[in-house]
Amino acid sequence: MRVDARGESGAALREQIRRMRMGPERERASVDLTPVSAYEAVTRQMVEGLAEDLKEIKGRLNGLLWMVAGAIVLDVVIRVAGVG
Repeated sequence: MRVDARGESGAALREQIRRMRMGPERERASVDLTPVSAYEAVTRQMVEGLAEDLKEIKGRLNGLLWMVAGAIVLDVVIRVAGVG
């Protein structure tokens, strides 16, 4: 069975090619993200708050790891220098 490129299948193929060229960033922009109900609004607020808390925890953990790494380097330098 031969499909005419100017028919429905051709239009669908052209639409798929157009979407691929647009990329996922532009396609995501067309999605409506406004909350429909109060439950969605409250849930979104809670998730955003959780994301902020996780970002803060990640920052504190990174700071702690850098402090431990710095203490180890300082200890090695002191031992090599023979001060301690």
